[in-house]
Amino acid sequence: MDFKNINIMVGIAALFSTVSLNSYSNDLNDSHLQKMLNYEIKSDSKIYTVLTPLKDVIPQNLKGFKEYDEYAHSLMMSNSSQLFLTKDVGNNFVIYMIPHHEAAIISSIGVLKYTQNTEVKNLADRIVRAQEKEVEFMQKLLESGELRGNDNEKFLPKMKKIMIKMMKSMKSYDGQANNAEEITKSYLQNMIIHHEGAVSMAKEYLKFGKNKELIKMSNGIILSQDEEIKEMKQILKKAN
Repeated sequence: MDFKNINIMVGIAALFSTVSLNSYSNDLNDSHLQKMLNYEIKSDSKIYTVLTPLKDVIPQNLKGFKEYDEYAHSLMMSNSSQLFLTKDVGNNFVIYMIPHHEAAIISSIGVLKYTQNTEVKNLADRIVRAQEKEVEFMQKLLESGELRGNDNEKFLPKMKKIMIKMMKSMKSYDGQANNAEEITKSYLQNMIIHHEGAVSMAKEYLKFGKNKELIKMSNGIILSQDEEIKEMKQILKKAN
């Protein structure tokens, strides 16, 4: 499969289409997730795939943390990258992990604009810097064609199950005003769940995966994000 040519075709399609947010809609019935189905991403480009450069995914024109939160959710729910799925474990792992990381980056950029908590600012900045590198790494690995030859049909349903569980547990930010304390609390609560999802996906990859670079990255995700989960829980505890 020529991923570069597919990405060009998807880019052309973006001129005439809107983001499809129904990849998990049959499995997600919570009202706050249904709201995402009607959310129009405020961007010049309407379709993003796992190969869209990160600089084009990061929003420039969102107003208020609520829009950052909705945008992050919509990226994870989009099915615009489904055409890249194969039976290969590594291929499917990065197709799920790239938008997952992008959502963390978007949420973290949003909280950096509004939180007054120094610890949260430090945490969010670290998340952005670390996951930007990993997104770019996964995109290069996907385009390289190296993620082939490790087919296993059992892996993809596990990725979907983890994502659905995570999305059901997260709660969208419903505040109309940009209340710093409410935003900080919402960000931490959701990011704990979000990190737990990433850790679960990384652990599943280690059961099935064979790519040495992805094994190393998965181990890094488990180690770093487990520590960040502990950190976030401590910040929340102090805030309550």
